[in-house]
Amino acid sequence: MTKFLGYWKDLPREWQFAISAFVSVRIFLWIWSLAVYFLIPVAVSNISLYDEPIVTVFDLKTSRGYSFSRQVKDEILLFRAVNTEYITDIQTGSVWSLEGGNAITGAHVGDFLNPSSYDIEEIFPYKGVLPAQNILLGLWQRFDANWYLKIAERGYDGADSSTVYFPIYPFFIHVLSYLIPTVFAATVISNLALLGSLVLMYRLFLRFADESSVRRSLVYLLIFPSAFFLTAVYTESLFLFFTLFFFDFASRRNWIWAAIWGTFAALTRLQGVLLFIPLAYMFWRDYRGYPLRTVFSRAMPLLLIPLASLCFELYSNFTLLNIYGDTWRARFVFPGETIWVAISLIFSGGGSSVDVLNLLTTLGVIVSIFFIWKKLPFEYTLYSMLMVIAPIVRLTDAQPLVSMMRYTLLIFPLFLLLGLWGKNHWVNRAIMYVSFLLQLFLSAQFVLWGWVA
Repeated sequence: MTKFLGYWKDLPREWQFAISAFVSVRIFLWIWSLAVYFLIPVAVSNISLYDEPIVTVFDLKTSRGYSFSRQVKDEILLFRAVNTEYITDIQTGSVWSLEGGNAITGAHVGDFLNPSSYDIEEIFPYKGVLPAQNILLGLWQRFDANWYLKIAERGYDGADSSTVYFPIYPFFIHVLSYLIPTVFAATVISNLALLGSLVLMYRLFLRFADESSVRRSLVYLLIFPSAFFLTAVYTESLFLFFTLFFFDFASRRNWIWAAIWGTFAALTRLQGVLLFIPLAYMFWRDYRGYPLRTVFSRAMPLLLIPLASLCFELYSNFTLLNIYGDTWRARFVFPGETIWVAISLIFSGGGSSVDVLNLLTTLGVIVSIFFIWKKLPFEYTLYSMLMVIAPIVRLTDAQPLVSMMRYTLLIFPLFLLLGLWGKNHWVNRAIMYVSFLLQLFLSAQFVLWGWVA
């Protein structure tokens, strides 16, 4: 123990703080997911998918899913769980078997629930990947996580939508899975990337703020309502890690390494190609007035970023637009239209609480960009603007600002701004309390297969 304490004291303070904060959050999320598991072992959702009323049931213990139509004769029923084998409708209290779909007690005895028109894989999409046997991992194996695991295990398939997911993360998972199980490998990568990101943010933010503000910034990131995605099998933490290295080297005018890290980011997420724009701006600012031959020769590495994205699109036969349009039912519009559709949806009564949170997050980030511009060099404002615009030029009418809370995690200058504002005790308390409670709610919904981002 004494030897360990000696090593700990020798660590730089950014590593000490990053490790402490990371471990605290990681342990808390595991405990919280287990609490959800024991309190709500069966997740029942009464929803409508394209005007079809259905009930979905998911057993968190066995990872078994069910999907039935909620319409029995001329009545639309609402259901809740009884246990892992039965559900009951609220209207009559009849008890229904999940295995047979038949009512075994109550007014509906003799009636059956029809299977919904949706395959269970469409409701709980595992993409052919086996659910993790370890409950601490399996509870977080949801939605896009299974796309990355599927690609890591079986590669891309032109017949599905897998080519919309970029290759670096599943490649790392594939390599590490030779040593440890696939889900565990993916979780290790995401969590190590998060830890590295915290250290890099700490160092980068110290250039612009005092240490207490920097520490608040990191805490605000970790308790942000959607921050649990940083530790899940998603690309947010890896993209953030590459992007922070990109800005670190670009700020020191090391264009080659900045381009390399930007290339990694471009192969992690679609938005990564946009790093070319702030890099080109910083390069132009540094080389104004130089001879054109010098400018062109030194600018060549910058092209690695768009070239990487282009190569992946060539590999996937430019299927991205088709997937957005045909599979995801999305179209490209001006950003203002997406926001207006979101506002209209909410005030018409058709929006959910998640739609409201996405709208408030989007508007808050847009307003904050002005303050980022006042506090930080312009390249950080440019990056923040691009990370806001990129997702809201894609419009899906059912969820206009889909995943904006998750995409906001990538706008790291926002968290430095919040850290500075947090010097005010009332602002600090508001951020801490609201963020923490919302993360409890959203992460629980995610564990229960609720789409939150």
